[in-house]
Amino acid sequence: MIHPVIVGVGQITNRSEDNKNALHPLQLAKMAIDASVEDSQCSGILSHIDMISVVNIFSWTYEDPASLLCEMLAVKPRVAEYTTIGGNTPQWLVNRAAKKIVRGEIEMALICGAEAMHTVSSARKANFILPWHYPKSNPAMVGDDRFGSSPVEIMHGASLPINVYPLFESALRAEHGFSIEDHKKFLADFCAGFSKIAAKNPLAWFKEEKDAQEIEIVTPVNRMIGFPYTKYMNPIINVNQAAAIIITSNEVARKLSISKDKWVYLHAGYDATDKWFISDRVSYTFSPAIKETVGAALESAKLNINEIDFFDLYSCFPCAPVIAAKSIGLNLNKLPPLTITGGLPYFGGAGNNYSLHAIAHAVERLRVSPEEFGLITALGWYITKHSAGIYSGREPQYPYCSDQYENIQNRIDGMQGPEQAEGPEGTAVVETYTVIHDRHGDPEYSIVIARLENGKRCWAQTEKDPELLRLMEAEEFIGKKGLITAGNNAPNLIRFC
Repeated sequence: MIHPVIVGVGQITNRSEDNKNALHPLQLAKMAIDASVEDSQCSGILSHIDMISVVNIFSWTYEDPASLLCEMLAVKPRVAEYTTIGGNTPQWLVNRAAKKIVRGEIEMALICGAEAMHTVSSARKANFILPWHYPKSNPAMVGDDRFGSSPVEIMHGASLPINVYPLFESALRAEHGFSIEDHKKFLADFCAGFSKIAAKNPLAWFKEEKDAQEIEIVTPVNRMIGFPYTKYMNPIINVNQAAAIIITSNEVARKLSISKDKWVYLHAGYDATDKWFISDRVSYTFSPAIKETVGAALESAKLNINEIDFFDLYSCFPCAPVIAAKSIGLNLNKLPPLTITGGLPYFGGAGNNYSLHAIAHAVERLRVSPEEFGLITALGWYITKHSAGIYSGREPQYPYCSDQYENIQNRIDGMQGPEQAEGPEGTAVVETYTVIHDRHGDPEYSIVIARLENGKRCWAQTEKDPELLRLMEAEEFIGKKGLITAGNNAPNLIRFC
């Protein structure tokens, strides 16, 4: 039987502060690729690559990054491609490459990504022009290129992850019955567990462990960003990190005499999207797509969730891994570690490429403990695009299967969320909310999702009253009634008695 197998991984964390000689993202990517080649112990392996996939880069724009990388590597694969935006992309690329390998469309794929956001940010602060002279354009891309927010959501401020994910978090708080103070402590303890794992990881961007109190307490350094998230609960994108993996079939790996102790099998991998706009979600505390993709992967791998030995559930914000854990049936009162890297706030949120680091970490762990099974989940936009993969050093005893995608997506698409109110008027109950802060840590405006008495869902903001905004952070407003007036070409307004 043909099985997809990862035979080489490479990771780079570059801490250089030398702007003048700084490496641009594709140079970092090449370093990670070189490391993956060395890791495979097959010096001529790049000549067997049929497809190179480059994960979308935030920190620099190139005219044709995939072709440029091929020139740097001196290779000419049949396919050289660049992806759209999405944190789900690395796992999606792995799943996609695996399908092509099993179908005989390709023999080997190289997947890589890199960011140099730390250097770009540092240079900007120093008014230094980086000497990275490459033509800039909008290259052709593979993947889903839809924008993550609707016009109504954008109008109400829900167009950035730092503004949207707190809405999910507040909904979780209400569902769990936490007081605001208890919720702050839960979040701080949860994040401290991730920080502890990152502190032991030599590749993590933050090597110093942060305790719960440091994460919870608002200070000038740890300001509130989007209630209830302090800065230390947010992903860190100002990193210089790169990762690469080489995936092929067991047959090709054998033909190239790649040692079997390098092989890690992808037992199953699936992808799906939740209702695209958050306005249409059935729930803000559960993800049908995560449930379906992980469920299909477990079924294909002939496993149940209790047989998974370790997890890396995408952790851009605390609510993301918690919602994933809930959706796949883990016990929220007794959670296992949900990251093997330290997560995006502490290991580093390397743009769209974080999950390639998680996969590389999983491969390295499974080479040491090949009998284990690891589950990696990845997501894009606002718990919107999802990918899941199950890995192990054990050789599967069944053919690789990936034929459930259409059924999964049809089931999700068939779910009906609440009807949307375009020009809402009247009494409404708050479904979830957040308060957004400026760069000084002061409350700036609120974002509210509410339900009218007829059950329709609508968006609103409150008046920009600092006293009210502070009250919304001290007192629970979910379930509170207010009066909505339509904003027409401006945000709808909700007033509380």
